[in-house]
Amino acid sequence: MKLTHIRIKDFRSFVGEHGFDLTSGVNYFVGPNNSGKSNLLRAIELVLDPDAEYVPERDRPVSTIGVGSPRVTRITLTFQVGTTAPESTLLKRAKKYEMAVKKGKAGKTYADDREVRLVASFAGGVRQTTFSARGAGAASLPADSDEHQKLEEQMRSVVRFAVVHSGEDLDSLLQGKFREILQLVIGDHLGEALSAAEDARSKYLEHLQTKLLEPLRSQVRDRVSVMFPEVTLAELVPDVPTVEQTLSSVDVRLGDVITTGLADKGTGLRGGVLVAMLQYLAEQSRRSLVLAVEEPEAFLHPGAQEAIRDELSALAKRADVTLLVTTHSPYVISKEPESMVSEVGKSVDGATRRIQSAAGDSSHASVLGSLYRDAGMASVLDRSLSIPDDCRGVVITEGYTDAVFVRAACEVAGRPELMDGLHVIEAGGSKKMIVQAVLARSATQLPVVALLDSDDNGRRAQSQLEDFGWSKTREILSLSKWPGRCAHQHDVEIESLIPEPVALKIVSTLGEPAAVTAKRACGGSWHYEFSDLWKKKALESLRMILRAPDASGLVWVAEQLNERIDLVAKANKAAAAHLAAKGSR
Repeated sequence: MKLTHIRIKDFRSFVGEHGFDLTSGVNYFVGPNNSGKSNLLRAIELVLDPDAEYVPERDRPVSTIGVGSPRVTRITLTFQVGTTAPESTLLKRAKKYEMAVKKGKAGKTYADDREVRLVASFAGGVRQTTFSARGAGAASLPADSDEHQKLEEQMRSVVRFAVVHSGEDLDSLLQGKFREILQLVIGDHLGEALSAAEDARSKYLEHLQTKLLEPLRSQVRDRVSVMFPEVTLAELVPDVPTVEQTLSSVDVRLGDVITTGLADKGTGLRGGVLVAMLQYLAEQSRRSLVLAVEEPEAFLHPGAQEAIRDELSALAKRADVTLLVTTHSPYVISKEPESMVSEVGKSVDGATRRIQSAAGDSSHASVLGSLYRDAGMASVLDRSLSIPDDCRGVVITEGYTDAVFVRAACEVAGRPELMDGLHVIEAGGSKKMIVQAVLARSATQLPVVALLDSDDNGRRAQSQLEDFGWSKTREILSLSKWPGRCAHQHDVEIESLIPEPVALKIVSTLGEPAAVTAKRACGGSWHYEFSDLWKKKALESLRMILRAPDASGLVWVAEQLNERIDLVAKANKAAAAHLAAKGSR
């Protein structure tokens, strides 16, 4: 069973009604601190945990108090129900409930579509749990009705909710609602072993009392009764925790160079243990689980965050698990199509709203922009994290035309293989070139090469990359190296490698005022600088007007990129071998 939709009305920072669609994969919620992400999880907890406390002074939006009658907090969770026996029973009871609300009137029910809508409303702090009936509006059955009681009982037995709060340690987790779920799972999965443990504890207690403590007990009774004749009974009761208490206080010890308790390990490693426990719950539970994890990236380096991301993605693929994750880190967010990223934020009056959502396999730049002081950084990082695993190298370009022109030339020249397996990232301008290149190299083990124009911006970028340790003969390809560069050393951009007669064909279709921004005499010819309109037209028409003899300059770029990617790959391989040899000594 999966949770598919959340509707929140007047709860904490959610003023008015707000809806959130959920997907079958991981559901990520992003936004700045204090944007309302945690309130979303608390709303779910209020519905699924009957022990969760609603406090009007804290949980009802301030703006609704004192203006007419206080509004009623109302939270609706929609579930898509599976096909297990308990779920089938749930659907039967849900349909019976809906038909009772509709008083037997014909018409489709939510249960007919394998859907159940659980509602919790709070008026004056009093909880009322109901279920929605299709076509019946807000009508429901009394809580003491047979249909309601049976449906709610089955609902509570089929689905459970657990939350791991940001930075929460194992001790804290095992003292909360998580403990109840863990014990239920252990009872389902290891019922015989649990009974055996209880029997062993009883025998242990009996042995302590009848064998080890009996002489002392008799001595205490005899001596005390002499001094106080009215005392005729003495018992020694050892403090042996129950199996339940033992499970709640279990200590985890992990070893690397030394073996220490989990409390002595880093926060990141402790987070990994918590995720492992969530996986155990999902694998062994006979109930559907709605799991919420707040900021799993806390204190983890990017590589470990990506490992946690993969574990969470695998967890969410289970048909009986709904996973919600709040995060501030793009490294935790999966690119799988089943996942979804939703951005939440606050309006000027402090009310939370869903701003936008993006599928896992689409660009996340727009939904992650609010996490950065410079919103453009979201695009830079998103592109770095979108490098496919099956490519053989990454090329960073300043502009959007570079790769298109080079690829078109290779196809015209019959050399399309030169661009096969190359993942091109357009930096979005020379100012972002350095950040994009450095982030891309940190995000992949593949060779990364930067393609730079030969102009002031390109020369500045090359100098800065060299300061970061980039080799100008391996990891940087400057168009200043182009053999066809003019003797007057004019700036060289990617369009400079297109022969002048071909470039002027495009100029003729647009007119020189629209197509050319500047031109300078260059020997017996001209050096042109073209407008964005010219570049847009070239993107559309270059494949049609370019001929194989005209493609040599752009093909040279592709050849040089491949040469550098091979050199970087060899250097990376040699460095890895050196580290491995050093580590084995």
